[in-house]
Amino acid sequence: MRRTALLSCLAAGLLALPLMVSPARADTLQTYDLAWSGSFFNNSVSVTGLMTLDLTTLPNATPDYTDIASDITSLSVTVSGSGTGDGTYTQADLCACAPAVGGLSAGAETFWFTNYAPIDMQGDVLAQLLANGGDFNLFFTQPGPQGLGPLVLSTDGTNGLPAGMTEFSPVTTPEPASLALLLGGLGVLGLAAMSRRRRQAQ
Repeated sequence: MRRTALLSCLAAGLLALPLMVSPARADTLQTYDLAWSGSFFNNSVSVTGLMTLDLTTLPNATPDYTDIASDITSLSVTVSGSGTGDGTYTQADLCACAPAVGGLSAGAETFWFTNYAPIDMQGDVLAQLLANGGDFNLFFTQPGPQGLGPLVLSTDGTNGLPAGMTEFSPVTTPEPASLALLLGGLGVLGLAAMSRRRRQAQ
């Protein structure tokens, strides 16, 4: 029994070692919480979503509108309370149906505009877009939601109810070093408990 416990503690310590040297994935792929609310327009629409972006290819400090559909690695958006267009829509449901805006031709799947300002993608993205007069929008095949105006979605294409964006922020995950310390600490606690039991038995 003691030998098994010792091996378990050592295994926990060994598992922690790769985490100490692994680079953080936040510099490449980052997942974001997304949300829109109809309360700005006196309706009960609620839109929530998760989106993962490849930060190595995402354009930043954009002087004009651009389509970032190719920088999205995963996407899921759920609409509720609209009466029409409720449901969950994924990356596969994006459509090349956005209207022309700025220098971006019609047929985009997304809008991304930072108005020249660099965006800290590890911070509150929505707050920065609002401060800089930027925009982000998604265009799904109807009856999915589509961009209606800056940071505003409309349910059921553009035939439903509008909802203003309330969240675009990174999903927080434990840092690799923190996880390594946790596993290492558990290993140390296990060894200490085993040593204490051994002394009590003597």
